[in-house]
Amino acid sequence: MLIPTIHFNGNCDEAIAFYKDALGAEVKEINYAKDAPPDSGMSELPPSFVMHSEVFIRGTKMSLTDGAETPLPFGHFSYIIVYDTTEEVRATFNKLAEGGKVEEPLSTTFWSMLYGSVIDRFGVNWQVMEKHP
Repeated sequence: MLIPTIHFNGNCDEAIAFYKDALGAEVKEINYAKDAPPDSGMSELPPSFVMHSEVFIRGTKMSLTDGAETPLPFGHFSYIIVYDTTEEVRATFNKLAEGGKVEEPLSTTFWSMLYGSVIDRFGVNWQVMEKHP
């Protein structure tokens, strides 16, 4: 099994709440530093530090975690989210764009009735598109 993981810099909790609203993410599990055993070596971390989470976005299992103090190599990646309707595409794209940066505005392409690319306020790149008929 391959599980995509997004690393945040101390604001993973905020990102999870954002993705619950913007993408309908379903949170299965969140493990915080404050819940770690005393002898785990995690006592130096802030209590709200997300050590691991299990989140489902559009049926895909993902992990979101804190601990990205420096940019990771291979940071050039994106997540593609495919919806059935134009309304879903527009709503999701607009939510992700709040506080973020539109890379490619929503438009019709040869591969999708509606497609756009946005970097959200956490620096994660999302491509949002309507399923091709």
